[in-house]
Amino acid sequence: MDTLPALRLFVVVLVSLLLAAAMPLHAEEKRVALVVGNSAYRASPLRNPGNDAHAIAAKLEKLGFEVIVREDLRTRQIAPMLREFRSHLQPGSVALFFYAGHGMQLKGVNYLPTIDAEIAGEEDVPLHSLNVGQVLEIMEESKTRLNLIFLDACRNNPFTRRFRSGGGGLARVEAPSGTLISFATRPGSVAADGDDEHGLYTQHLLSQMEVPHQPIEQTLKRVVGGVKKDSDGQQEPWMEGSLEGDFYFVGGPLPLAASPNAGAPALGEAATFELSFWDSIRASKNPDDLRAYLEKYPLGQFASLAEARLRRLLLPPGHESGGLERDGGNSKVFRDCPQCPEMVVIPAGAFQMGAPSREAGSGDAERPRHLVTLQHPLAVGRNEVTRGQYAAFVKDSGYRGEGSCHVWIGPEWVNQPGRSWRDPDFSQTDDHPAVCVSWLDARAYLAWLARKSGKPYRLLSESEWEYAARAGTRTSRFWGDDPGLACDHANVHDADTQQSRRFDWEAHDCHDGYVETAPVGRFKPNAFGLHDLLGNVWEWVEDCQTVNYIGAPSDGRARITDDCPRRIYRGGGWSGPASVRAATRNGNSPSYRSQLLGFRVALPIADAEQGRP
Repeated sequence: MDTLPALRLFVVVLVSLLLAAAMPLHAEEKRVALVVGNSAYRASPLRNPGNDAHAIAAKLEKLGFEVIVREDLRTRQIAPMLREFRSHLQPGSVALFFYAGHGMQLKGVNYLPTIDAEIAGEEDVPLHSLNVGQVLEIMEESKTRLNLIFLDACRNNPFTRRFRSGGGGLARVEAPSGTLISFATRPGSVAADGDDEHGLYTQHLLSQMEVPHQPIEQTLKRVVGGVKKDSDGQQEPWMEGSLEGDFYFVGGPLPLAASPNAGAPALGEAATFELSFWDSIRASKNPDDLRAYLEKYPLGQFASLAEARLRRLLLPPGHESGGLERDGGNSKVFRDCPQCPEMVVIPAGAFQMGAPSREAGSGDAERPRHLVTLQHPLAVGRNEVTRGQYAAFVKDSGYRGEGSCHVWIGPEWVNQPGRSWRDPDFSQTDDHPAVCVSWLDARAYLAWLARKSGKPYRLLSESEWEYAARAGTRTSRFWGDDPGLACDHANVHDADTQQSRRFDWEAHDCHDGYVETAPVGRFKPNAFGLHDLLGNVWEWVEDCQTVNYIGAPSDGRARITDDCPRRIYRGGGWSGPASVRAATRNGNSPSYRSQLLGFRVALPIADAEQGRP
């Protein structure tokens, strides 16, 4: 008997089964997501919803969704946003809504208040909030095949304090058939915003969404189990509704012939190994176990969760919130003298330093990516050192660090005599960052500050700087990957600067309101409460400039060589999109001065604690 045709037939069938299993269950179905994250409330700002929304949106795009994303939604934006969402839906599609922020129930109806909500009483709520019922109605009227709603909106909030009938948390929803609604915690209960990069619920949701061949019901069960475990049973996600069909974020059901019980090799072997690795260390209290996972899977399904847990494990006793005393719900802020910079204590933790090869604008100098662990919290300047603070140093010490500074004239940089921090070729006030300051000038300032305060102030190392700039995020910028959003978060080279300065590099497609430097602290801070780490001015760090990260320290130390002709500066200043990224590196001679270049200070946490009131 000729077995070759039979063998060929077997191979064709096996390959077909493998391909079918690797594809989504409904390969041609349209997937549409509306993602909203509200952080910047007037009454009670939240730390994580913006991060949550960016991460969920990026994950959904990767999984084939058309994503409509809104951060810090305002009342006037509700109707246009809902119209856009409706216009993308079509019969038979999958619709998804994710929300992170404050939420409330009023007479059994769930409302998600906008950041500019002015709610003095119950009558104001419907006028200044997104009604969850509206989103459900749009989904139903669009005749979608399946609807998924994720509400990380059970945080305690200030709006209900004066209400007669408003309760904490959200109310149960009578979900129509074909709809699943997942709450961050039980109806009527309150979930914490979280001290890490994401809320606890969103951390686990992100980690489960990319698990291949996992039904949505199993995804949500795993989210429930993970949140309960990590909150010691204090928070339990809740699910309402039912589905008529199946849904998988990745892949579809494993064919019988491809299941392990049928004797054929299981699909997604790499993902299975990763999941097994994670399950073996997920409950570990040993930081080395989490480091081992991050080193093996730096872009893994659970990397964000592993980094967040590692930060918690590395906090010393008494600092579980990542700082010392708290100031208005944010990390500890202190100042050692009237002329000293304001300092913010940031938590210990670990992160992937550098840029992946696919990151737009990145180069080989930012690679290889590598795990860096900061074992101790660190106090970091809330803002760049200002012109006023630098002037106080010069007046008190008699320091003379002037002579010339590089300024942009026509098509090139010119080292122009007479230019200095006093006159950098544009107008500044004492609230602007000091510029035309060399690395040597910065070190002289720090020596003076150390004498004045009695504490060892210093520059940040390059890895400390990037850790502070990322503030727990994994995107190219702390607000996400889109440079078009820069002007809400940073003073950058924009259309106005290009018209005035005619720089020889790409401008951001937005308007930030400033042509040169901006007063410090005018733009949104990152999750650590730090301003202007990206944009405004480049910032000197301690390290010598190297061609790449081969051999770089993994513990946060500065990289110093015997021959150190150039020092590093970071942050991009008021530059273009390729420069204004967390991973961007640049450098020059320690004596180099530029109208785009300043610095910020750091202080080891043990010394910061000596200043506790």
